Amino acid sequence: MDDTAVVKLRPSIALLLFVVGAAAGLIGDHSHVITGTTEYLAASHALPFVWSSPISFPIMVGAATVILAELRLHLPSPRTAVTFRQGVAGLAAVLGSYVVTALLHTAPEVPVTTLICAFAAITFCALGDRPAIVCGVLAALVGPAVEIAIAAAGQFRYASDSDSLFGVAPWLVPLYFAFGVVAALIGEIAAAAGRSTPQDHATHR
Repeated sequence: MDDTAVVKLRPSIALLLFVVGAAAGLIGDHSHVITGTTEYLAASHALPFVWSSPISFPIMVGAATVILAELRLHLPSPRTAVTFRQGVAGLAAVLGSYVVTALLHTAPEVPVTTLICAFAAITFCALGDRPAIVCGVLAALVGPAVEIAIAAAGQFRYASDSDSLFGVAPWLVPLYFAFGVVAALIGEIAAAAGRSTPQDHATHR
């Protein structure tokens, strides 16, 4: 990785992160749709669907993953000792939390939201650092706001037991926070891998 570059993620790595984020988003969204947590309305079918989601959804999640990963590399002191295993753990934590919201969407909102907050706190404490808070807070603000706008436009709706935050679920806030923290971690892993590659080539010369 070129530390002086305006864009720090290599295009191939950015594409990989986009695909990973989009795929995880599709799995989570499918879980919401089949459990009735969310429902896509007629207006959303103007776009082609991928599995259970309009194509715009995985594009937005994939793009957000890349943007947050890139952002972390512009914040102070990206970590170099992070590992692929930590990235897998982070992805599993966010995707698992996503699926839990689908399975428990009929439960009272306060306990479910508290549970997702607890998952987000554990994810941050185990895998994040202080600069990752910036990525987490940004995701926690922008993600629900975008969903609120899309729901208000009549594209989809949350179930009546999961829509008390201006038409969307309140547990979206901690869920997006955890997503931001893990996207930041993945950016650090990608950067660390980029640094090690030239060293590996030099060793084998």
